[in-house]
Amino acid sequence: MKSGQWITGIIVLLGVGIGGLMVATNPEPNAFEAFAIDQMKSELCPQVPLGLAKQCPQLVEENQEQVKAFIRGNTQRQNYWLFSYYQTQLSLRSVVPDSMSPVLSALPIPTGYDLETIGVLGQFYVYRTESKRF
Repeated sequence: MKSGQWITGIIVLLGVGIGGLMVATNPEPNAFEAFAIDQMKSELCPQVPLGLAKQCPQLVEENQEQVKAFIRGNTQRQNYWLFSYYQTQLSLRSVVPDSMSPVLSALPIPTGYDLETIGVLGQFYVYRTESKRF
């Protein structure tokens, strides 16, 4: 066998091995939900006004199943086998009664977020966030 064929064979084997590793470690939706909850506690809770920022992580933790359901209901996953793309659109308006809309609008916080996240090799990477005021 020529050295060029050896090199080609090694490159192909490495490619197959890396691809197999990526497929095996492509995170599942339940892992994304846990990641999103951690992100809420570390990124969103400090922004909560009216002195509630300190209680926010505990509230998220105590209501974890409801928060996961909210995230699940507002996230679309596209599985590309090697990685997954998650598009999440969260809106406070969807969980706050209409009668509270004027109060919500008066608060100095965003009322919605659009997030795009890639899950690859067992990790998540948020690469785009956009806050919205309605």
